[in-house]
Amino acid sequence: MRTLFILVLLIFLISYVENKRVMDEMYITFNRARYCVRRVNATHEIGCQSSSRGNSGRMHMIDDENEFRSFLTNKKTLDSIGKFIITLNIDLFDSEHMDELMTRLDTKLNGLLVYLKSNLTRPGDFSPDDQCPNHRHSYYLNQTQAVNWNPKGNGLFFRSFPFPIMLIDEEDDYKLLLSYYQRFNSSQSTSSCGLELKTFQNAAHTSKTCMRRGEISHSLIDEAETLCDPVGGLNIYSKLPEPLTIMPKQRPLKSVILILATTDSFQMFLKANGATGGAQQPATSLIAFLSLAHLMGQAQEDLNKVEKEIIFVTLDGDALDYSGSFRFMYDMENNYFPTDSKDEERIRKEHIHSVIEFQALSFTSQLSESNLYAHPSNLANETFINSLTNRTSTIVPMPRDAPLPPASSQIFLRQTSSSFFPVYILTSTNQSQLSNRYYHSFFDDPSTLSINISSLEYNTTTDFSQWIKSLVEPLAQTLIETTTGLNKNITIEQEIINNLVYCVLKNINCPLIHNVSNETSGSSFDAFNQTSLPFSVNTYPTATTPTFTFVRNTLSYFLRDRTYDALNLTETACKEQGKNDSFRLYRFVGGYPPSISTEEKFLGYCVRSYYRSAYSSSPAFAIDKYDLADTTYPAWSESRWSTISLRLFIIPTQSHEIITLVIGILLLSISFIAFFFLRYFTKLSLLQPSSS
Repeated sequence: MRTLFILVLLIFLISYVENKRVMDEMYITFNRARYCVRRVNATHEIGCQSSSRGNSGRMHMIDDENEFRSFLTNKKTLDSIGKFIITLNIDLFDSEHMDELMTRLDTKLNGLLVYLKSNLTRPGDFSPDDQCPNHRHSYYLNQTQAVNWNPKGNGLFFRSFPFPIMLIDEEDDYKLLLSYYQRFNSSQSTSSCGLELKTFQNAAHTSKTCMRRGEISHSLIDEAETLCDPVGGLNIYSKLPEPLTIMPKQRPLKSVILILATTDSFQMFLKANGATGGAQQPATSLIAFLSLAHLMGQAQEDLNKVEKEIIFVTLDGDALDYSGSFRFMYDMENNYFPTDSKDEERIRKEHIHSVIEFQALSFTSQLSESNLYAHPSNLANETFINSLTNRTSTIVPMPRDAPLPPASSQIFLRQTSSSFFPVYILTSTNQSQLSNRYYHSFFDDPSTLSINISSLEYNTTTDFSQWIKSLVEPLAQTLIETTTGLNKNITIEQEIINNLVYCVLKNINCPLIHNVSNETSGSSFDAFNQTSLPFSVNTYPTATTPTFTFVRNTLSYFLRDRTYDALNLTETACKEQGKNDSFRLYRFVGGYPPSISTEEKFLGYCVRSYYRSAYSSSPAFAIDKYDLADTTYPAWSESRWSTISLRLFIIPTQSHEIITLVIGILLLSISFIAFFFLRYFTKLSLLQPSSS
């Protein structure tokens, strides 16, 4: 009996191992595919959705317009196949072709796989955003004639698809997919390729519905089930540590200059640990923003003598209906800005002198000028504009009250009825359209800035980094002149901009971030080695997004109190200083030599700076008992999901399936007959206990 048990166990183990091997051979998994997710707002749902078990069907590859037309008119093929997963060249991925596919195939269209053959075959333009970005919440909300700033936008990001859509952009993945398709799909009489797309999303309908479903699940079970998360990360702001405005001293009216940049973008297709795009917006603007902060930090001795404050602010969430700007203005209107300080007087809109924003800056060999928009004209400072544009030919003033392009400043104007302060927008957008052909797409990479990312090193001087220098230096000189009355020829070392370009566009785990922070490599940045800053739609928890850590440490370092650089405080003494000062941030860094201006080596020094942050999710999620179906504020949320996968498998022909079924039945019959004879001749009964 013991021998029989061991024999049965061995047969079971062998069959298990063999079955696992066969199962692995059944599928080819593409682990680097990009995927479309579900997002919802107050009134709509957008994005893509698969069933909980995934969507599968027969693969049909369409490479060009002729193949597309031939497929749609092939009635025999369309009628003979139950479900299709269409594999589509990205050149054909637009609203017109999608409408035709969905109309002709109807429920037979069970999924879509878009492919890019190689980076050399990218389309001439590709933008899944609307032609008028953020038109749902803009300064020109009631304007009948909207400007189509993004004429190539196909709007596919804001459409809802009842099937999953994925994309492969790796050349070897495309070649593997093509080889199997050519091998198995060449004839209807042979086996064919099938695809399984699994992108099941938890959110549905609207943000209100999604949040309510989460609350219902929480009332039924002890542990809450989160189905979707509000869009937004952190609004970050920093300034020179002095002068400090402490209560009861009041800020003078018109004494605060806000410098703005955004930190998010969106793409229709996400990818785990992959580039997210956003090179022209927001990366370029962020590089210029941080470079300007470094310049203003150098002039702090002069700036501290006047009763004006220059506050640098990054806004997150503005890619989707300016959520971050709405939250910033809401915090200001309700006396929450700045946050986390009981001693500092709150800033109100009456304190704002002006707003300067970096937005959608582009640079190519053919495009090197930036345009300066000013609005409203009756509040704009002509002296500031003339002084700035006379200093450089890189910045060109736009006509008075020219329509403002998509920018965060639109919300600042809208929420204040354009009657408190002027806004100045520095952008590469002309009077009619954006210069970015890949606006809000993963194609918006460093190559659009004429940068060869493979050869970019940490301190490489490029035409782009020199252009940033020519942009921010005259702006800093003009700001200092109009603020202090001093005409100073302040400059920034090219090395600083070179380092920022490398860190933001290529590798966030760069030496700069370790020089200016006390973050260890393992805790914040090591996992993202050789990866650019991820510019995508952010949701809670924000701690997992390294963009905010990078901005916080770099910005506060550039605006630090430079009198502390040479005090030679120990790390222990630096921490003690922080315990006695709740107003400013103290940290000990290994860092650059003081002010990055000498060759002298330092073991480290104490950095004193001013830093604040606040959640940037829409006020719709902050106001108690706010109706998320109300459209006063944007109410975007992003679905949660558990599994994302793309697998290829082989679909056998009908004759092959019949043969397999017959063989299976024969083997089952033979097994019963063999077992009967064994039992009959050995008198063995597995149902009766042994007599031993």
